Order: sequence, then C-alpha cells, then structure tokens
Amino acid sequence: MIRCVPDYYNDFRCLAERCPHSCCIGWEVMVDDDTAAFYQSVPGELGQRLRQALQRDEDGAYCFPLQGGRCPFLERSGLCEVYRRLGEARTSFICRTHPRFFDDYGSRREESLCASCPEVVRLVLSRDAQFTESDWEGPSGQTPSLLNPLLRCRDRALAILRREGTPLREKLGELLLFANEVQSRIDEGEEASLPQFAEEWTAPDLPIPDERHRAEVWPHVLELLQSLECLGSDWSSLLQTGRNSGGVPLYHAPELWGQRTAVYFLFRYWLHSVWDGDVLSRAELCVLATAVTGSLSAPYPDCLRMFCREIEHCDENLEALQEAFCHRFRLIDLLGLM
Repeated sequence: MIRCVPDYYNDFRCLAERCPHSCCIGWEVMVDDDTAAFYQSVPGELGQRLRQALQRDEDGAYCFPLQGGRCPFLERSGLCEVYRRLGEARTSFICRTHPRFFDDYGSRREESLCASCPEVVRLVLSRDAQFTESDWEGPSGQTPSLLNPLLRCRDRALAILRREGTPLREKLGELLLFANEVQSRIDEGEEASLPQFAEEWTAPDLPIPDERHRAEVWPHVLELLQSLECLGSDWSSLLQTGRNSGGVPLYHAPELWGQRTAVYFLFRYWLHSVWDGDVLSRAELCVLATAVTGSLSAPYPDCLRMFCREIEHCDENLEALQEAFCHRFRLIDLLGLM
C-alpha cells in the first residue's frame, strides 16, 4: 500500500498552551468508544470527573460537552489535564490525531493537515508543498477504478497551479477549464482516455468575465457562505462586513499564498472524486476557497483558518457547496471571482 503526505506533514507540532486559537475551545470534544471505556476504569478524583463529564450527543456518540465554551479538561494554562496526567495515548482519538485527515483509496492512503489550525496555516503558506510517497503496511482494500486516471489528472492540475510566470487568476481559470474537460470525459464514460488527455492538455483561451458580471456573482457567493452552518461568530461577522461593503471584493493577498492555498485544497479534495465522479466541484471548491480567503477584509492567514474551520469540519457545509456548484453557479461565475 502507498502512503502519500505533504512534505510539511511531519513538521507539525501542536502549539498547546501557545496556540492563539485552541481547538479545545468552541469545539465539542468527541470521545471514541475505546477511550470512553477506559475512562470508566480510571480511579480517583480524575476518573470521577471524567465519568461525570462524559455524555452522549444527539447521535448517541460519546462526547465532552463544553463548559463555558471550553473542554472541561482544558486547564487555564492552556494544557490538557488528561494529556498531562494520563498521557497522550489516553486522550480521545480525535484529540490525538487533530488536525490530521486520513483518506483511503484502496491501495493508497493520503494523509493531510487541516488549515483550521493556525500552525498548519503557517506551514501551508511557508513553502511550495511537495508530496512524498512511501510504502505503508496498512490494510489495503479494492482500488477504485478512477484512482489512477485521477492521479494523473491531479499531477497535471498541480503543474498548472505551479507554473511560473503566470498570474494566479489565469492559473485558477485554467484549472477550472481543465477540470471541466476531465468531468466531460468521466460523464461520457471515457475514463480510460484521461491519462493521455492530461499529458497532452493545452489550455484554450480563458474567458474573461466583465466587472458587471463579477459584481453580480460576489453577493451570491457571500450569501451562500452565510447560509451554511456557522461554527464561529468571527466568520459570520467577516462575511457580513463583506456584504455591507457594497463593492466587488478585490483579491489583495500575495499571489504565492493563493497558489499554495489552491495546492492545499487540490491535494486534499481532488481524489474524493473517485467515489462520485464529481471532479469539477472539487476544482471549484479550490478556486472558491482561494478567492474568498484572499478577498475578505481580515488578514489572509486568519481568513484561511476560518474558511477551513467552517467548511472542512462540517460535511453538511461541504455537501451544500457541492450542490451549489452544480445548480447555482456556472463555470463563468467561478472564473469571475478573481
């Protein structure tokens, strides 16, 4: 089995008490069944508090509900009492692995870090990420038929984003056109042609939406984002500020940061298409995330962190965006965001 990770993956270290946006604040802590069973056996005062705090949510899963917006075991120092007293191995699975994501595609596993974490944001924006592969002895399942064709196409998509001397707006536009062609071939049952197509791809002329069209699209984008489940009031306020400004937001962030953001989202989501064949919406998510984080009024790293917190940790929000790309926005609309 092959394991693939970004080259900054092993550089991640939790900031713990130094973190300015602790994941132990504002997030209900889920507790896996094995860890919950262990907490039932912990002796003494700590064990009693663990059992008192442990509850089931509306779906029947174990969790630690927040107390005053904080995990009940987050100490005022910013450290985790469970970690400090029982060790990392006795924390819940989500606490041990956050902010990591794991995606299995039969004979391939990809692992990534989520930029909802401020330290991951720093890593993502600090370098042009490369992706390293190694042999891995984990369990291997059946390989999806689209995996290898979409891997070849993703290589081409990454090359588009990394092309030197081309403005970010043009690279994102070409990414959308490329993904649209890939989507057409999947829809027509021509998956076998994708590796050669990716190898021979030549970008057509890029459509350029006028300012009037951009002015019409942006309010709908902000309205859509505001309609999603909101995990933080700071994000809601930022979107409302964008809507109140009345003008068309201009991309004002360093283009290199935008490129690295696009690469981050492309690696994270492109291969999800092996399950439903929907490549285009993953490319559209990549463009939307890059355009939005670079156009709102907060500093870019904060915008990226908030966007990832709101979207990547909520399946319902990801599905709502995918639905909107299919039914509410045309390709020309997404091309006009930059």
